[in-house]
Amino acid sequence: MQVYDSAERRIPVISQLQEIYKHRSLLRILIVRDLTVRYKRSVLGVGWSLLNPILTTTVMFYVFNTVFMRGLQNRETFLPYLFAGVLLSTFFNQGVNFAADAISGGAGLLNKVYVRPEIFALSGTISSAINFIFGLIPLTLVVYAMHHSLNWRALLIIPIIFFMILLTTGLGLLFAIAYLEFDDARHLIQVLLMLLTYMTPVFYSLSALGPNTQKVIGKNPLTSFLNVLRESWGGTFNGTIHDWIYLSSFSTIVFALGLYLFAKWWPKGVTKL
Repeated sequence: MQVYDSAERRIPVISQLQEIYKHRSLLRILIVRDLTVRYKRSVLGVGWSLLNPILTTTVMFYVFNTVFMRGLQNRETFLPYLFAGVLLSTFFNQGVNFAADAISGGAGLLNKVYVRPEIFALSGTISSAINFIFGLIPLTLVVYAMHHSLNWRALLIIPIIFFMILLTTGLGLLFAIAYLEFDDARHLIQVLLMLLTYMTPVFYSLSALGPNTQKVIGKNPLTSFLNVLRESWGGTFNGTIHDWIYLSSFSTIVFALGLYLFAKWWPKGVTKL
């Protein structure tokens, strides 16, 4: 068993990715463990990953459908539009929290055994991605029930999931540093995530907002994620090449930044645990 060496030379981003690939079998084990432990004592099991967005969408549709349909075609467009928003925001929040908690929760083990902690974070975000994939099942039913349909653009879900994993892993690593350094960071970050959710057009349309507010909301990368998701899965919105460029570049930068800063902090931070 290899013991973690706090004096180890900092590993560059490329080397970290190589380490993750080298231990990909461990990554698979951690993903299975995450999903098994999370649902093993649950009556519905993985069904909870479906029930949460369904109930959230139902409540939001009942409350907001007459208020926030402005800018959309009709009720048949609003329901899949809303469901996609709830599903993606759930993916994002779960991914970030799972990644950060995987490291802070496993700190006792990680300061004794040499395993790249980034693998634990990545297993958390991939677990949330699997939940998201299950959530596409009821979304598909809603899409067809509302007289929309899927086409070849549904394949775009693959890069959407990939870049969301990059984004949530990068943020999760950054938040894990904050969790382990500052006791009250967790509460502050949860508030920030909640504010970010409200600044994402989950249940409202950008066209219903003023021009200045549209610019602010448009800078949110989750807005671009939602635009392309809604276009690929039901065609309730038209994503643009700008959305793809923005979300892919932003996610890649955050992922690389999270890896770099975490690798720089971890050899010193692990000694505090």
